[in-house]
Amino acid sequence: MNNNGPLLLDIKENVKTYWNERSKTFDDDIGHGADKIESQLWMQYLSEIIGKESKIILDVGTGTGMIAIILAELGHKVTGIDIGEKMIDVGRKKAAEKKLAVIFMPGDAENLPFQDNMYDCVICRHLLWTLPHPDTAIQQWSRVCRPGGLIIAIDGHQKPQNYFPLVDSNDMKSLNERQKLWYQMYSPEIIEQLPLKDVMSVDYLKSFFCNHNLVNVQHLCADEIAEYQKRLMSEEQQRIEHCEVNFIWGTVNKS
Repeated sequence: MNNNGPLLLDIKENVKTYWNERSKTFDDDIGHGADKIESQLWMQYLSEIIGKESKIILDVGTGTGMIAIILAELGHKVTGIDIGEKMIDVGRKKAAEKKLAVIFMPGDAENLPFQDNMYDCVICRHLLWTLPHPDTAIQQWSRVCRPGGLIIAIDGHQKPQNYFPLVDSNDMKSLNERQKLWYQMYSPEIIEQLPLKDVMSVDYLKSFFCNHNLVNVQHLCADEIAEYQKRLMSEEQQRIEHCEVNFIWGTVNKS
C-alpha cells in the first residue's frame, strides 16, 4: 500500500497556498518583476541560448510570468503554467497590459496536460527545488518537447544552498508575516519530501540533466543580470541573498 498519497496532496496544497499568497507582492522582490534594463539583459541571454527564430515554448512554474512575457516580447509563442492560480492571474494582467498573446493556465509541473512533442523548448525558473518528484517532472518536460528541442532551467548555485534553514520558537517570534507563512507551509514534514532542497549546485543540475537523457548539457552564468540585481539591493539584502543567475540546458534525445 502506498502511504505517500495524502502527504503528496499536502505538499501540493501547501505549495499552492504559499505562492498564491505571495502573488500579492511577488513582483516587488528584486529579480521577480524585471524593469526595462533587466528585461533587456534577460532578452540577450535567452536569445543566445534559444536563438532568434520564433519557437513554441512552455514556461513551467511561470509564477507571475516574467520569463514568459520576456520570451513573448522576443517573438516566441509562449504558454505559462503554474500551480498557483493567483500567480498566473497576475501574469495574465501583465501580458494584457503589454498586448502579448501569452497563454496562462493552471497546471502541475509533474503532470503536464499536453500532448507529446508539442514544444520546441521547455523552460523553468527557480522551480526544481519545490518539486517532490523532480525526476517525474523532467520526464514530463522531455515528453512534451520535440526531439532536438531544449530543456532549460534557470536555477542553482555554484555551491549548494539550503533553502530551508531551521528556526526555533524564539526565532519565529521575530519573523514577519511572509516569513511565518513560509515556515508554516514548508514544515519539516513537507521539506523532507523535497529531494532537491539542499543539493542545487550547478554541477548537480548538469548531472541531473545528463542522467535524464538530455545531451549537450551546458551551463552559462548570467553575471550581468546578477550584478544588476545586486546593485538594486540594500546592503542587508546583499548580505543574505545569494545573487546568482545560472542557466543549465540540454537537448532532448528520444532516439
